[in-house]
Amino acid sequence: MKILDVTFKRKVNCSANVCKWNHWDHDHINYIHKGIYKEAEIFYEDDRVVLFFHKMRIPMIPFLTVNTLDMTALKDKNTVVTYGFQLGIPSLSTAKYKDIAKDKCLVEVNYKFKFTGLQILLYPLIKFLIPKWNKRTWLEDLPIKLRRQKLKRMNFKDFKGLPKKKKDRKFS
Repeated sequence: MKILDVTFKRKVNCSANVCKWNHWDHDHINYIHKGIYKEAEIFYEDDRVVLFFHKMRIPMIPFLTVNTLDMTALKDKNTVVTYGFQLGIPSLSTAKYKDIAKDKCLVEVNYKFKFTGLQILLYPLIKFLIPKWNKRTWLEDLPIKLRRQKLKRMNFKDFKGLPKKKKDRKFS
């Protein structure tokens, strides 16, 4: 048995709530990450758990697709965990969002993979691909997070939009 354990830390100019909102917005996968995800189907979702199927391309090996069944859960107020299997390899990703200043948070994402038997041969490939995967999804999500933070500061309310009067659209 061999364990791959990799952590990425980044600061971003938006709140932990905005980052968590982006993480929990499962429908954006089909649009924002369409270069990676060929298919994403939610089987079950409530306010704390989601079970979904993904068909995705492997970064830098676009002709290879992988099917996964993943379960994402809200572990606590600012921690999201995802359990899954990539190429039959059990994985756990943990994303922690911590506010460090107004409209600024620290994002810490940890990936763990457990390799057994012949899967150990895939260890170097997965170790190589994880940083590329993480960077690509980070860069694809960043404009959405920054835009949502800007809108939240302009008093945007979900399902209502921006205030009608421009004077009410100021940063709070």
